[in-house]
Amino acid sequence: VEVIDITRELSPLADLRALAQLYRLFRFHHFDVVHTHTPKAGLLGPVAARLAGVPVVVHTIHGLLFHDRMPRWKRCLFWLPEKWTAIFSHYLLSQSREDVDVAVRTHLCSRDKISYIGNGIDLTHFSAKSNGERIRRRCQLGLTEDDFVIGSVGRLVYEKGFAELFAAADRLSSDPDPIKFLVVGPEEKNQNDAIDSGLMQELQRRGVIRFLGWRDDVVSWYPAMDLFVLPSHREGIPRACMEASAMQRPVIASDIRGCREVIEHGRTGLLVTMGDSVALAAAIRELRRDPLRRQQMGTEGRRHIAEQFDSRLVLQRLCNFYSRIELGLATRRHKA
Repeated sequence: VEVIDITRELSPLADLRALAQLYRLFRFHHFDVVHTHTPKAGLLGPVAARLAGVPVVVHTIHGLLFHDRMPRWKRCLFWLPEKWTAIFSHYLLSQSREDVDVAVRTHLCSRDKISYIGNGIDLTHFSAKSNGERIRRRCQLGLTEDDFVIGSVGRLVYEKGFAELFAAADRLSSDPDPIKFLVVGPEEKNQNDAIDSGLMQELQRRGVIRFLGWRDDVVSWYPAMDLFVLPSHREGIPRACMEASAMQRPVIASDIRGCREVIEHGRTGLLVTMGDSVALAAAIRELRRDPLRRQQMGTEGRRHIAEQFDSRLVLQRLCNFYSRIELGLATRRHKA
């Protein structure tokens, strides 16, 4: 492992420095393949690789930056960096089936340049826990077995839909038997849409939401939840939804690309209009009133994840892809 600092946000001087470091690294090691992930690495890595003469450049799309509900001018603006990455990459892999169609339809790339790779989780790690684990985790938070607990996992930025979650929590706090909310995720103070620490402290002080911050044992907290919610604005394939479903938790998520693949509406959870806190609160109330339906959704959710999002399936697709690249490189060298 060699570490090169790459900032998430645009920073011309830092980006040029990272580009130069990547170029030197690629030239020194004479890689056959450079494979990039995340939007920023996708801007810098393919350019550095091409300049360094790397034979094959691959980029995995973890979710296109633009989406249909953006204003037209904003969609065009966020289309440009994706196009840049596509131009400098030989191959694109998409974690979302829907993103493959969108990439072709919006002329990011041709159909033969992009392939579905998917995303997946370790189903042996994310599996239903004992009721004892549920009780133990709730006790740590001062919650009882009778409390109805909504959980969410994600970076603490507004793109993850936390404004809508906070609004829904406020709306539901007036119910006769208030719902408890639990959020697991790190603060990202350097992001433009970071959630203000003062607001989180105020919500926690009022008892509306408990924030657990960054946890490396997130698998231990899903059992404490009755329902999982992710009202995100943009996703590639939401791993937190996969994890919650694999642990037999019904899921409410935004009706957006990525979430639509992980959540089967009405069967493993519910999809609501992005940005609509009223619809989110109504969906939470709907499932709260029906424990049998929640149980059925949890069971079907585990089945769906096992069939479509087992990490072993993704690894096999990736191995097959690299085998094709290896064969192509070998044929090219033979002809040379």
